[in-house]
Amino acid sequence: MDYREYAIDLLGKRSQLLNAKVNLSEELDMLETEKYSAQHSAISDTTVARDGGSRYEEHLVNVIALIDNTVYRKRMVDRQLQMIYNGLAALDDYERDIVETFYIYKIKSPADIIMKKYYKERSQVYEDKRKALIKFTRGIYGIVHL
Repeated sequence: MDYREYAIDLLGKRSQLLNAKVNLSEELDMLETEKYSAQHSAISDTTVARDGGSRYEEHLVNVIALIDNTVYRKRMVDRQLQMIYNGLAALDDYERDIVETFYIYKIKSPADIIMKKYYKERSQVYEDKRKALIKFTRGIYGIVHL
């Protein structure tokens, strides 16, 4: 098993994960507001639901279940983002720039950009890219190959 493939996939999802984190936080705020607003509007509701409880109780249980699900999804996103940050922290500035240019920002002709910025030859850039990816992968998973 080659963990570099998992690392590349994780790096490619960084911007999506950042967007998901913002969206999930907003969804959580909305659900918390809904939970408390439903409580105030349903105090006088005495209608019995199909299972013997009130409609308010059924609605509240559904909202709480949605909140739990959203919290779980947000924790998963936070965990993946933390893995990316931990992996990037293991790199020096040059290696971080290579990893970001090749895998996160997905720039057209990333080798040319790195070559111009750091005055390196193409073969050296690709060798440094390979080393940086190995270092990043080891920083996240602890191993590269299994």
